[in-house]
Amino acid sequence: MNEPRNGWGEGVLRAEFLAEDDWLRVDEICVRLSVERQWIVELVELGALEPRGGNEPASWVFPRRELPRVLAMTRLVSDLGVNLTGAAIIVELVEERRRLLGRLAALSAR
Repeated sequence: MNEPRNGWGEGVLRAEFLAEDDWLRVDEICVRLSVERQWIVELVELGALEPRGGNEPASWVFPRRELPRVLAMTRLVSDLGVNLTGAAIIVELVEERRRLLGRLAALSAR
């Protein structure tokens, strides 16, 4: 996969700093979204989520901004009967579309 490039041929690096309260423990996500811990484990095993904080689910933390992604995948599975892999792919494609539309708008504004 090619890395995005800026006008000078260098890779683009993005950093985002999150405050301590911008992170949620796995159990907090489970409570907020009414899902079982195993659901989050399956999303991590699939590669749809990337935990921080350790190897054991009890020590995992996730950026708060992941909540809408997890909710979208949960709704696709529960409401529409999409399998977990399909839900992860759909969410990824929707996010990529959003990023590309943003880039297109930025380029059009030049």
